[in-house]
Amino acid sequence: MFTVKLKNGETIQVPIEELEEFLEKNRDRIEIQHKQMGKRRVAPVSSSQ
Repeated sequence: MFTVKLKNGETIQVPIEELEEFLEKNRDRIEIQHKQMGKRRVAPVSSSQ
């Protein structure tokens, strides 16, 4: 299930099988949210000799 937030503040869940059709039919009702990604973390390199 995917959670979709609408412009009227309502939040609904859509099954993945219906997501593409839902998006096409309701594009003007969906609120677009931009989420800023955090800094990428680098795993420490272990030096084994």
